[in-house]
Amino acid sequence: MIPACLTHTYGNLRLKNRRGALCGVILGMSLICTSCGGKNDVPAPEEDVLVMVGDSALTMRDVLVKIPRGLTPADSVMLFQSIVDGWLERSLLTSLAAEKLDNLEEIDRMVEDYRKKLIIASYRRKLRETYQDDVSKAEVDRYYKQHKSEMILERPVIKGIYMKIPSDAARISDVRKWMKSAAPDALDNLEQYGLAEAIEYSFFTDKWIDWDQIARQIPYRFDDPERFVTETEDFEITRRGITYLLHITDMIGVGELKPEEVAREEISDILSTERGEKYEERLIKSLYSQAAKSGLLKSVNYDPFKHRMKAVNPENESEN
Repeated sequence: MIPACLTHTYGNLRLKNRRGALCGVILGMSLICTSCGGKNDVPAPEEDVLVMVGDSALTMRDVLVKIPRGLTPADSVMLFQSIVDGWLERSLLTSLAAEKLDNLEEIDRMVEDYRKKLIIASYRRKLRETYQDDVSKAEVDRYYKQHKSEMILERPVIKGIYMKIPSDAARISDVRKWMKSAAPDALDNLEQYGLAEAIEYSFFTDKWIDWDQIARQIPYRFDDPERFVTETEDFEITRRGITYLLHITDMIGVGELKPEEVAREEISDILSTERGEKYEERLIKSLYSQAAKSGLLKSVNYDPFKHRMKAVNPENESEN
């Protein structure tokens, strides 16, 4: 039986106006969670089915879970139709292709191979995350000292202050003075004002920040970042009632030694990757040994432990 709260919804399916019907369906069904409540209010399968292709069925719920909240009724209807049409096309074309193609076994092998690659990639990603957490500061420091010649900046890094505020802000003239001054009392004023009034506020006079990280926040095309950070101390631009202010207190240019704090994340990734690779090597060797002992792995003409073809006879053994 259809729950009472859905009676009107399914009644809409009988309307002649398809667009109105679909809109009613979507809007009505989207209220299931709030209006019907209860886990027992689940439509019977035959009443929830929209279309079928052979033994496969597309249900109302299958479609609705793919429609995000907040869409207009018209957009909801269009997406509803698109989801149903897409399901029908995939189902019918799959059936047709299964009859016409003669390489389904190859496709099945490709699908299985892709599935295995996804599983392995997910496992390796999990390993990397685990080992990245294990990388200590001492290891990063040691790597940085040993590989300084490789730690070269490809983009400028800067220290400074960045603020994004409404152009009609009451104390914007004071903000400009405080930004340019960067004196202790001015910074105190910026801290208080920035936290209370600014749309965005970044105080990084004590740490290096990649230039791109700041540039992405400002609606301006910086054609030559290296020249800009070298020649510019204060920058201001206004767009659509918003003023962007940047004060640069220090910079390091392209080709210079990368500060350790900037290189830390990169080094941590390198070390965790190396650690993960070593673990994987040990894991694979262990899997080989276990599989060989259990009889799962059989070495016929190739020795997976020595990574070479087996000798045909004892006389050839010495040649290899």
